[in-house]
Amino acid sequence: MSLEKAKTIILTLLVLLSLLLTWLIWNNQPNYDLLNLKDLDNIAIAKEKKVPGIILPDKILYHENDGTTGTVHDGEISRVMNLLRTWTFDMSSSRLLQKKDLYNLMYGKNRIELDFPAPVPFSVYQSVLNFANKKVPDADFDHIVIELNKGTKNLNHVYFISTASNKVYEASTDQKSIQVFISKLNDNKSLYKPYTAFALSGPRRIYLPAGNPVVNQYKYATTDIEIDKFKKALFADPNFVKKVAGEYTNGISLLRTDESNKVLTFVNPGEDIGYSSDPNHLLTRAIDFINQHSGWTDQYQYFEINERENEVTFRLFKDGYPVFNDDGMAEIREYLGKSEIYKYVRPYFNLSLNLPLKPAAVKLPPAQDVIAGLQTNPSVQMNKVRDIAVGYRLQKDSDDILSLQPAWYYCEDGIWKMAGGDEDGLE
Repeated sequence: MSLEKAKTIILTLLVLLSLLLTWLIWNNQPNYDLLNLKDLDNIAIAKEKKVPGIILPDKILYHENDGTTGTVHDGEISRVMNLLRTWTFDMSSSRLLQKKDLYNLMYGKNRIELDFPAPVPFSVYQSVLNFANKKVPDADFDHIVIELNKGTKNLNHVYFISTASNKVYEASTDQKSIQVFISKLNDNKSLYKPYTAFALSGPRRIYLPAGNPVVNQYKYATTDIEIDKFKKALFADPNFVKKVAGEYTNGISLLRTDESNKVLTFVNPGEDIGYSSDPNHLLTRAIDFINQHSGWTDQYQYFEINERENEVTFRLFKDGYPVFNDDGMAEIREYLGKSEIYKYVRPYFNLSLNLPLKPAAVKLPPAQDVIAGLQTNPSVQMNKVRDIAVGYRLQKDSDDILSLQPAWYYCEDGIWKMAGGDEDGLE
């Protein structure tokens, strides 16, 4: 056999082998759709939540003719919001007010005031409330004020107020809805306790519980969430993720765990964070991101937004009170990149079992003592104190046991701090 003939035979065999391999690849491809669905099932951390269960008021005030009562009771807040979801709001006008006039509108007699902890974009809340208008304002609000006095043409006024921009967005709703609302409100009057107004700076008032608030304390056993679930949820392809010195990385993104506090940090440094966004876009993306891996554990609610940092925070709540912890054990914090998440910090545990505790309730100092302590503390700038509230301090008792201790908190220049001890003038 000649050399040329041998070359021809070998070349022919190679071509046939190539065709065979190509055919095998085409006919033995895995069903990626099925694989993706299976992967999605595997990365469900806890549960999904819709906007009505995430963006809620943290306080309801009832300004009556003879004083103000209020509640932070989570069951009552949910009940009130469910009632509002049956109404139709017809947006009519907007106006810019002076601070004094704005607060007079909020604190007037015979009206309900719903306070939100952070600005709420109208476009996001369209999935919660029924607006008659096809187009809602391209704006946000942090208070809803409902006038209970009878209006004209069988309609009552409802005001959506932005205290940051001093703007009021006026709407109307059916008077029958208000009458049902008042009836239901009176049925649950025992949940509304006396509140006292305090002046902080300028015309703004802050309403706090009168007397000594009595709040339950709790102790919980915790259950860890497997880090492997977060690895599958957060990395595009978990198969390329390696564990190096206690950290997970695919060479681009990084997942780090604080095992002492059971808090994880996921960083995607390739994301562009130097872009500008609006609250609607930020908040929608932040909620969607957690829903993508069913990441809602315990009762986390929308609490803060920082447009400059593209940052959204969801805080743990218990019995309607916000929970705080200096090590990030009581919050889910997101920094949104231009197209994907840039940074994600959150606990990887659940509060699983409520342990018996005696005494179950704690009596806190009255609000006036808290404010007096802050006013005499040289390290506190009262003109920068935005809010004061009763909350919980989450403490570690052991690796698997946490306690929730009632305490007063104040927000100074956007940062929440505990009022108590020598630091803030309270004992």
